[in-house]
Amino acid sequence: MNRRISVFLATHVLTLAAGFGSGVYLLPILTAPDGPSASSVAEAMANSTHEARFRRDLKGSDAVHWADGKVSVSHSQIAFDGRMGPGPDYKVYLSREYVDARGDFLRIKQDATLIGDVKTFNRFLLDVPDHVDIDDYTTVVVWCEAFSQFISAAQYRMGPQA
Repeated sequence: MNRRISVFLATHVLTLAAGFGSGVYLLPILTAPDGPSASSVAEAMANSTHEARFRRDLKGSDAVHWADGKVSVSHSQIAFDGRMGPGPDYKVYLSREYVDARGDFLRIKQDATLIGDVKTFNRFLLDVPDHVDIDDYTTVVVWCEAFSQFISAAQYRMGPQA
């Protein structure tokens, strides 16, 4: 009888954990708003001053936390066309130095500038605040604030040489 209870509890705990994990992964997909149109992202990219690429194979990216696609930066907008692993509470930052992992971003996060929230996972278009000069930065970083997780980064220009 004791073994039956143990098996019962173990299977139910595993089922609950799997359901919770699936919910954390699927909820952002199910609640994601419509992203910007492909034409509006293409127009922003055509008018950009810098281009770069998010890659899946960065040191800090993994099978769940990644982005892959083209990102463009102008003085007015940051545009992305590609795909990224879905998740909650994604933020886009501009950084003065290139980082490619969680620890590296945490080291420089206090000096990075938050641009905005990302709630879509195949395209985004964010306005650059008026007080932000993109030429003061080199890198676009996507970060999951809720889980303190690095998603991806793309260096759009070289920084000053020492």
